[in-house]
Amino acid sequence: MIGHIDTVFPLGTAAERPFRYDDTYAYGPGSSDIKDGSLLMYYIIKELPAELNEKLNIVVVFNPGEEIGSIYSRYVYADYAKRTRYAFVYEGASAAGASCAERKGGIVYTVRFKGVAGHCGYVFTNGAKSAVHEMGRWIVALSDMQDEEKGTSVNIGTAHGGIGKNTVAPDAVMEVDIRIKDNSEPDRFYAAIAHFTEEAKSRGIGIEVERRFKPALVYTDEVRAYVEHVEEITKAAGIPFSYAPRGGLSDANILASYGCICLDGLGPTTGGGGHSPNEKTQYKTAEHFKNLSLFLMKDIADNK
Repeated sequence: MIGHIDTVFPLGTAAERPFRYDDTYAYGPGSSDIKDGSLLMYYIIKELPAELNEKLNIVVVFNPGEEIGSIYSRYVYADYAKRTRYAFVYEGASAAGASCAERKGGIVYTVRFKGVAGHCGYVFTNGAKSAVHEMGRWIVALSDMQDEEKGTSVNIGTAHGGIGKNTVAPDAVMEVDIRIKDNSEPDRFYAAIAHFTEEAKSRGIGIEVERRFKPALVYTDEVRAYVEHVEEITKAAGIPFSYAPRGGLSDANILASYGCICLDGLGPTTGGGGHSPNEKTQYKTAEHFKNLSLFLMKDIADNK
């Protein structure tokens, strides 16, 4: 069982807009991402029948660093995921109440370009090298690698550089977010970045690349079989259940890479506004998702 206890908001945000609720929603920083799901995990374990606890080996992880990419906690996950058959992730269900078993992966690049400053009127003789010009080449080349058929998108999120219109830019930096459905795609980008780097160096531009990666949560035949099983048993029991692919990342992406079957979006239904001051959760759906988890755990125990 996986949840996370960090948010994207800075210290002091909860004092500015503290937790509150009305008849439909609960509000506050991290209310649906994912304080609701993390709290729900506590109550699921609290109400877990003793006979289920005796049959199952359950690890509950409250991750303090998901929003920065689980760069430390992923090593804890690796240890447990290799020995795990099923992983339940308590990110919120979609606005329509759907869980998920398929998510895009992501490659995030920060690229820094180091040129040589000089007067723009003397570029043929003063040895000036534009970091911004080089960054432009990369922007075009990376954008051309987008592939709708493969589900690969390339977003140049930020691009900054230069110190004035009449000075050749000595520095530039850009941030790139690439989303993938196919886990073979990173190799294509890794090779391209290496090639672009060598070309830039041949033009006298220094390059510094930082990279972070989360694999895609792939809807494999094994995962499909489990989801179809869940659909069958929940329908027979009269328990609402639906699922849909997601474009955002979660810790399920990491867990699945070690071979366990991940069911994500088992937290309360989001009310929208994630990562914004308008974030909210449909907190009354928590009871449904608690019962769903207990039902699925019983099914795993009965079939162990």
